[in-house]
Amino acid sequence: MAKVKGTLLLEYVRLIKNNKDKNWQKYLTEEDIQIVFGSVMASAWYPIEIFERVGNAVFNEIAEGKLELSKLWGKFAVEDIVKRYYRSLVQPNDPMGSFERFRNFTKQWYQFDDPKFQPLEIVREAPNCAKITLRDDHPYDFFDAYAHQITGEFERIVELDGGKEVVAKITECDYKARQPWATIMVSWK
Repeated sequence: MAKVKGTLLLEYVRLIKNNKDKNWQKYLTEEDIQIVFGSVMASAWYPIEIFERVGNAVFNEIAEGKLELSKLWGKFAVEDIVKRYYRSLVQPNDPMGSFERFRNFTKQWYQFDDPKFQPLEIVREAPNCAKITLRDDHPYDFFDAYAHQITGEFERIVELDGGKEVVAKITECDYKARQPWATIMVSWK
């Protein structure tokens, strides 16, 4: 069973706990509710389906289904993760190195059923441009919003590294494929 580290789940959990007036039961199972309102630990592993349902719930209830808010959330989330847990993720004037560190961290954040599965491919297209391919090993409703979140995360990584005029956008995607994917182009000065 694929799993996700509690580190990634915690930000969604904080949002849900701070918005108890929302209809979380519409999206989450009873087991999800017990985990979310229980004690999520950063170092523990959780079924990836919980992460997907919690992310989908937050996207629909907090972001009201707006993809631009998913991108903004990604910018906030990666900065928070850097400050709380992974200070070494970003290094001044080294976006490509930070992208590689991010890709390596994802190996610590996710466990897929197929240990050879690689969710991120990063290719330098030019000195200040990278092409990132995001993949998942199965389709789910939240992938479109998740791809936008990851786009915001890469944009913010470059900003934290000191990059200027950063642009990150999804240029190609197939969210409904058996293994959904999105291509993200990131450029900066």
